[in-house]
Amino acid sequence: MHALELRMTHSLFAANGRRLVGWVAIIGALLGWTTVGLYGAATGGDFSVVFKPEVFLTLPSQAHTYLHWAMVVDTLGFYLPFLIVGGYLWSLLRNEHGAIIDMATLCIVTYVAMGIAGASILFATVSPLAALHTAGDALNKAASEAAWLAVANAAQHGLWIMEGPVMGFWGLVIGKAMRASGMAYGRLLMVVGACYISAFFTGVLGLEEMEGIIQAVFFILLPLWALLTGIALSRQRDR
Repeated sequence: MHALELRMTHSLFAANGRRLVGWVAIIGALLGWTTVGLYGAATGGDFSVVFKPEVFLTLPSQAHTYLHWAMVVDTLGFYLPFLIVGGYLWSLLRNEHGAIIDMATLCIVTYVAMGIAGASILFATVSPLAALHTAGDALNKAASEAAWLAVANAAQHGLWIMEGPVMGFWGLVIGKAMRASGMAYGRLLMVVGACYISAFFTGVLGLEEMEGIIQAVFFILLPLWALLTGIALSRQRDR
């Protein structure tokens, strides 16, 4: 009787874990798309304005507030959910596919850390530098512009570009393993992984226009994969 109760309890926790991951993925997907909207509102649809500090820092304070919240939502949409989703997929796929799943899981943890670091830098600096630029003299304006340009480049042309190899590896490996295990949307995750790797190479080579197009694709596809996977997990019946 005791063994039966333990099995029932284990099954209940397994089901709850799956549903939790499903809802985290769904909410994360919606927040991911919200990030894009907030970033667009902050920049007026011209994402390159972030790299023009003499323009961006003089925008109305509401634009800086939008960017501030975009970075918060970015962390909650594009990054933190993947610790939970990645951990759950690791638990499902590791026994069948071996150490390469461990490697991929280390990559998704690295991706999350790099992404949150980039978002945190922008989150913490946009309002103070904008305030210094607005209230300061010519010297302070020049200093704040230089500081913002350095920060924006560090986050977007540094940390976020370097996400490409680790997220690409995770997407390709986990997507292939999902397909081999008969799970849905593995191919879509592989496409996302390929997009991240492509964005890395175009970014490193300075092909900014091509990089922007690829980024626009995975800004849509990564939340889409999370949404579809989350729905599939939340609807899966208990065995």
